[in-house]
Amino acid sequence: MDIKIEVALPSSASTKEKGDLLEKLTAQLLSAQSYEVINEIRFTAVELDLLCKHKISGKEIYVECKAYRDKPIDANILKNLAGTRALMEYSEAWLVSTAEYGKEAKGFMETWQNKPTAQATTLSFYEPKDVINALIAANVIKEPPQPKALDYCNSQNLLGGWVLLVTPYGNLWAVTILAGGIPNKVIFYYASNNEPVTDSKLIANLLGTDTSLGSLEFEAQTASTVKPILPVAEDVGEVAQVQTGVEWSDYRPARPQDFVGRAKDINFVFDFFKLVLSQSTTTRIFALTGDSGMGKSSLVAKLSDKSRNVQNRNKYFIFPVDVRAATGPSYIYSALLKCLSAAQTQGYGDASIELVVSDVSNPLNSTSLKNYLASVAAQKKLIVLIFDQFEELYSKPELFEVFNRAKSLLLNAASVCSCLCLGFAWKSDSTTQGDHPAYFFWHQLSDYRVTRKLSPFSDSESNAAINIFEKELGQKLQNDLRHNLIVSSQGYPWLLKKLCIHIYEKIQSGADQEKLLANKLDIASLFDTDLNQLSKADRTCLNIVAQRAPVDWFEVIESSSAEALDSLMHRRLVIKSGDRLNVYWDIFREYLLTQKVPVIPLRYLPSTEPASVIKVAKLLQANKPLSTHDLVTISGLTEGSIQNTGTDINMFGVATREGGTYQLNPGLVQGDEVAILQAVREKFKKHAFTLAIQDRTSNSIMTLSDAIAILQEIFPNSTYAEKTWHVYTLRICKWLELCGFLVSSLNGWIYRDQGGVLKDGIKTSRRRRSTKIFSPLASPLVTIECLKWLEANKSIKKADKYPAGYVNALRILARFELAAQDTTSFSLNNGKAAKYASHFDAVLSIASSEPIMLEVDKIIKTTPNIHAKDLGALLTTKYVLNWGEASALRSGREILSWAKWIIQSKKNIKDAMLGLAEAQST
Repeated sequence: MDIKIEVALPSSASTKEKGDLLEKLTAQLLSAQSYEVINEIRFTAVELDLLCKHKISGKEIYVECKAYRDKPIDANILKNLAGTRALMEYSEAWLVSTAEYGKEAKGFMETWQNKPTAQATTLSFYEPKDVINALIAANVIKEPPQPKALDYCNSQNLLGGWVLLVTPYGNLWAVTILAGGIPNKVIFYYASNNEPVTDSKLIANLLGTDTSLGSLEFEAQTASTVKPILPVAEDVGEVAQVQTGVEWSDYRPARPQDFVGRAKDINFVFDFFKLVLSQSTTTRIFALTGDSGMGKSSLVAKLSDKSRNVQNRNKYFIFPVDVRAATGPSYIYSALLKCLSAAQTQGYGDASIELVVSDVSNPLNSTSLKNYLASVAAQKKLIVLIFDQFEELYSKPELFEVFNRAKSLLLNAASVCSCLCLGFAWKSDSTTQGDHPAYFFWHQLSDYRVTRKLSPFSDSESNAAINIFEKELGQKLQNDLRHNLIVSSQGYPWLLKKLCIHIYEKIQSGADQEKLLANKLDIASLFDTDLNQLSKADRTCLNIVAQRAPVDWFEVIESSSAEALDSLMHRRLVIKSGDRLNVYWDIFREYLLTQKVPVIPLRYLPSTEPASVIKVAKLLQANKPLSTHDLVTISGLTEGSIQNTGTDINMFGVATREGGTYQLNPGLVQGDEVAILQAVREKFKKHAFTLAIQDRTSNSIMTLSDAIAILQEIFPNSTYAEKTWHVYTLRICKWLELCGFLVSSLNGWIYRDQGGVLKDGIKTSRRRRSTKIFSPLASPLVTIECLKWLEANKSIKKADKYPAGYVNALRILARFELAAQDTTSFSLNNGKAAKYASHFDAVLSIASSEPIMLEVDKIIKTTPNIHAKDLGALLTTKYVLNWGEASALRSGREILSWAKWIIQSKKNIKDAMLGLAEAQST
């Protein structure tokens, strides 16, 4: 017989009221042992620390009381109790708990009780059964009235577990009445005399208390209800397992034979199972997360299928459940029982054990379930219950209690550490409010679970899916069409499947692959195509399902018609989970409700440099297709470059590519660079890289290393060489500069959306990158001589002839603000120049403070003999410069020359000052 104890008060009760009730319970227990409370040290709603004194011997003891309900006593509580007793030098310390002890706490207790008697007796542990037995022995309460409850139920099979409720209305025995093996109703008895509770007002008061039984029906044993209950289990609703499609083109989760990819994710889950079986981890919960359409349900179905192969079927039993079928709290425990019962039939555990949930708040503590799971553990097998579509539990207010029941089961599984694993598939882009319990629940479980977030498909996984599609189609796809599918789906399995089904239907109806290349693969238009095929009645029915999902089928029929519902289910636009209905994809449902398709981040890496793309795009016309050969002839680029550039301009929405020819998209004007960049900007607004740097680098510098790391996170399955990552990252950052999302800085970029593209984009971008660092093209001595010359001439025209090297020297002086310039002339900046003792001092001081010179000074100190070529390459990488090999060599040589001049000049000045000091001292 399962017996628990709970302190139950109205949810509005104050902390003091809760503490007083806990103290009353504890005082009754202590009084039975001849102790009285002499000091209240600390109390909260669920904890109480007391100092007590024996009425006869006068011995003082320290007592900690824990009235936990949703969590077990852990070992740290017992260790702290021992520490407090030793520190305060109490003769004894007791722990009185209404909660069960966790596995580690039980281990600590057993270890302590095996110590020498003198030490072992300094700590006493009162578990719920000990508290109840002490109260029974002191005649404060009676034993649970099992015979009376059996008479009431007329069947042992319908009687669940007992709970001693300590309430403001007195101590009461509560026992659950089962339906289908899970608690359904509760009846009560006064614990002092075991008389049945018949007072409906008392029942109403109990309904207002915070108790684990609150979700059940409370029944008063009035004259009309005190009669035997027929031993017929009530219908608690159908438990729906995760459905898969019946054919490849089915919108439901993929059949196992159609499933592709996700090898790393599958291995991750089964590696976790191996750790559980080998008892190498105490974790029993795992989560599969990911955005909508990542194929979580398909993966769950595949895991279940893999558990049934020859290698796994005698080790792992996986039971995937669709949460959308839930109609009430009983669904969670029904799913648990159905899972365990199904495992029993497959030879898991003792088949003779009748599975019954007798403990409402901690179902795995039920005697029958504990015994059954122990028999499974003895076989060294593992049972896994997965709740798919878990986010549905907070989609509707009426499912809130289902969520609470699921939470109890998950926390219970986390603490019990048995051979039962719980998993759940959770949509990570769901709109959970921050104050919703689900939000806190998700974070509360972070220490108890392992999590696997599904990433978008890699190109190889997308290709594998298309290979399956080709088998169904009975023909090979053209390379361009295959490429368009991969690029358009952006790694989203749901979108790839939708696009493939669209192409399948078109080809089956006689369309040619060449014509399909011209079609824009737009998901909104595909959804509209589905909707346009429906009758008015079908549309009305579909809208009802979308607005109320998950919704009971009879509710839909009442508001619509059985014929319309049958039509939608035949088209598989509506699917049934148990007795509940839902739209086949949550993304389609969102489109029905908002007329919007969720933002799908663009995950495309440009193949060519911006200059090449813009060069080719400016050659195109809207109504005059140009072939690859034409563009090679006009642009001077190679055929391979044109093909790569063609992919970019097609992806960026600048041009269309069909049958090897290209033409400008309508709305763009030939040769208009700004319009071309604006079209590209619209694409980059939704690029995954742009969205990522918005969150990570706002108002802070993003270095090249930072950018590479972000890009690698976006493409986790790509295994490019380090140099390739470097090239891709530089290229995409150049695009974002041109599109007005990034501003170049000395050490990288700053995210700053400027609202539009750069005017004279390519020229402006190059100028920004070239002027952000000091890259002198004249020597220090020429620069100093030029400054003297400018001072003598006051102002010179830009059109005049200068001495050799003075053009570049004047640019350096302008950068140093020693010279001012306008469109026609250079002049001396007297205010700036007057601050320095000499021309030499001015050039030396300002050049020394240039950030790149400070950096090169550090480099020379660590690598004194560095070559100009190596320095140029190093600076190109560090400062993200658009230097080619020749430019890097030339710039490296000039910068190194200036750095050595600065170092030598400062040394000369220092030596001169030391010499002067020595001369003065003598």
